[in-house]
Amino acid sequence: MDRIKHLIVLFVLVSTQFTSAQQTITLDETIFVHANATTFVSGETLLYKVLCLKSTDKTPSTISKVAYVELVDNNKVSVFKTKIALENATGQGDYFIPTTLKTGNYKLIGYTNWMLNKPVSELFQIDINIINPYKTTEKTASENILAAATSNENSISNENIKFKINKKSFANRELVDLKIESSNPVFQNGNYSLSVRKLDNIPSKTQISALDFAVKTNYPLILDLQNQNKKIVLPELRGEIISGKISAKNNTDKIENLSVALSIPGKSFAFKVVETDANGNFIFNINKTYYTQEIVVQIIDEKADNYNLTINNAPEIDYSNLSFDQNSTLSYTAKESLLNRSISSQVENAYYHKKVDNIVKNQTLETFYFPVAKEYVLDDFTRFKTLKETITEVVVEVYQKQKDDKLYLHVNDPSVFPQLPDAALVLVDGLYLENQAELAKYNMKGVYKVDVIVGRYYVGSKSFNGLVSFTTFDKDFKSTLSGTSIAKPTILRPQPKKLYNKIDYSNLADNARIPDFRNQLFWNPDAKLNGESNNAFYTSDLSGTFEIKLEGFTKNGTPVSLKEIIEVKDSSVN
Repeated sequence: MDRIKHLIVLFVLVSTQFTSAQQTITLDETIFVHANATTFVSGETLLYKVLCLKSTDKTPSTISKVAYVELVDNNKVSVFKTKIALENATGQGDYFIPTTLKTGNYKLIGYTNWMLNKPVSELFQIDINIINPYKTTEKTASENILAAATSNENSISNENIKFKINKKSFANRELVDLKIESSNPVFQNGNYSLSVRKLDNIPSKTQISALDFAVKTNYPLILDLQNQNKKIVLPELRGEIISGKISAKNNTDKIENLSVALSIPGKSFAFKVVETDANGNFIFNINKTYYTQEIVVQIIDEKADNYNLTINNAPEIDYSNLSFDQNSTLSYTAKESLLNRSISSQVENAYYHKKVDNIVKNQTLETFYFPVAKEYVLDDFTRFKTLKETITEVVVEVYQKQKDDKLYLHVNDPSVFPQLPDAALVLVDGLYLENQAELAKYNMKGVYKVDVIVGRYYVGSKSFNGLVSFTTFDKDFKSTLSGTSIAKPTILRPQPKKLYNKIDYSNLADNARIPDFRNQLFWNPDAKLNGESNNAFYTSDLSGTFEIKLEGFTKNGTPVSLKEIIEVKDSSVN
């Protein structure tokens, strides 16, 4: 009997501890950003690499799959914001500094949605200075800049990793054979970014290095899930989160368990269906990266017009407590460097079409219904102009029905009699069409293929009587359908990855007549060690001192910060 009592007491204690543990959760995540510089002139490009790390040991964090980078001006206003898809806890991006930005002090802020549960002061920050020589609204506009700026940086070294360069002094347009080496296998498995940029006497602020960032005291934040006074911002654990809410125009209509569809059309498209909760809220988790700008969210219900659908905005960040240094006066010698930087950016932008970066070609993702659909490539058959002719003569499993002012496509299932009354799931380039009347007006000669699935088909909790998917040649079908039950929001999309341009002068005749005024000689956001990637680059027509800087972390959380100086001498001077 006593043993039974002890077991009961033990069970109660364990259950209490378990329940208590479920009321709190640990937030152990931070962001590190390596930018190519901290001072920019209008027309230059801010380049950056993003690392998502655990706050405690700086190993890669696998929680968030999306990061954000913002540039905030000294009025505490965000002037640009990018969404970065994280692959293996890393991402990259860039921002062209336009002439619309005023001269002044800015902050580059890096964070994930999960980190928004922390104070703004704990988001990653870099002080950025922008000089706009073309926008002078006040006398001090281009003279009063760069407060508390310094050109002196702490000595950065790392004994376990080193640069191997063929020499230290180079001529214009000469190859720099750069390798990053380490005999320690720990350092060969890491995430690093490499920047080679010209130094001048324009004051610049010190950017925090990986070594300095690693020694900062970072404690995980314990979130109380039972705290009703603070709303928890959910992490984007599986990918992008798109959420919203529906409301009934008539209070008698239910808002619970209604189906809501998300379409991200394009060459690689996404289609998802979720249900609303008791309050009409819905959440989509997009577990793959889609770069399409267009997004369509709509209610799937016969009474869809009886509802209003709204998409939630991104969490707002209060930057009111950010502190910015006051501007200081630019010296005469720095003004000369500013003039040279301004001329260089203008020349480079004038020849941008010859030196353009390349967007990384994304792998075409298989459709969510692959490989069960039957495919009809319409060029294999006699072409017909209309939908009715095409489904009558070619895609014979499909037939259409008119109901009131709406047209619906159905898929004939020979195993069922009589046929089920439900319509098929109809997609055009991944865009869900609840009413196919406008598809009936579309010229079928613009359609490449039609995929058909016979039988009951489920997407989420929603079932359809078959599937019919149209793929156009240009993959740009646009629907004119609108209403309160359809939303076409402008949502921040992930920035595509780039292969940053590498000038090649191996053949001296190539580009011989094109000026090369690059201050940024090289940027590699995915640098590898021991010859695993090509870190060689060519110098430009500019002479002076250039800094090679490597930043990053190994997979076990060890920071790496390394820099080297090379000289480029004017080859036209004897």
